Amino acid sequence: MPSAADVLVLRAAQEDIRSLVVRDLRATFRSLDLSRPDAAAAALREFVPVLVSTYGDMAASLAADWYDEVRASAGIAGRFRASMSPSPYLDAAEPMARRAAGALFTATPSDALVTLEGAVGKYALAAARETIATSSYRDPQSSGWHREVRAGGCDFCKMLAGRPGDVYKESTAHFAAHDHCNCVAVQSWDASAREVPVDVYKASERTTKLRDRAAQGDESAVRQLKRHNDLIRRAIDQYVK
Repeated sequence: MPSAADVLVLRAAQEDIRSLVVRDLRATFRSLDLSRPDAAAAALREFVPVLVSTYGDMAASLAADWYDEVRASAGIAGRFRASMSPSPYLDAAEPMARRAAGALFTATPSDALVTLEGAVGKYALAAARETIATSSYRDPQSSGWHREVRAGGCDFCKMLAGRPGDVYKESTAHFAAHDHCNCVAVQSWDASAREVPVDVYKASERTTKLRDRAAQGDESAVRQLKRHNDLIRRAIDQYVK
């Protein structure tokens, strides 16, 4: 498992990228003519996916380099190079921007920026987390990846981390994150590491599409989302409370 110092380096790199994403988003938002909401909304729908893709690539590159450097310094046997993975939220960026842009047609158009600031960082940093998770599955010496929660992290993040040292071993596992989350994925070379419990796997499932459908009034999606949220609450009670 990477050292605490290694984790701090990765966490700091993620925060630097988040700062750059928010900086560019704010600059673009300030350039919009909010008296023309149609044009402003169209500009955001075009810009946000590019922003997520650009900084997602940067996050993935930094994560791949970090993986290789930590692996080398740990003296792990065998030749292996981490490979970059794109953000799994690329397809969600434009729909998210479209929803956020709805605030441009209200008396408080700045609400659009608040929504976007929370999501774009999460979407871009997902590429770093995906890079490390995917590389850990490909690395013959890795036993999977572990979620490192920052000091003072929320119960949701603590629950997804499972017990100390627990790892995710299934390639279908999703690094669930909330807006402004600063958890990181780190590879583990501990052959005896325990796998996170099945219910934690289920709690990590991506619900972006479910939330979109629920917001549009899809009753089936509303029910599925409620069941998922109930599962999260039960898992938090079991592993955190």
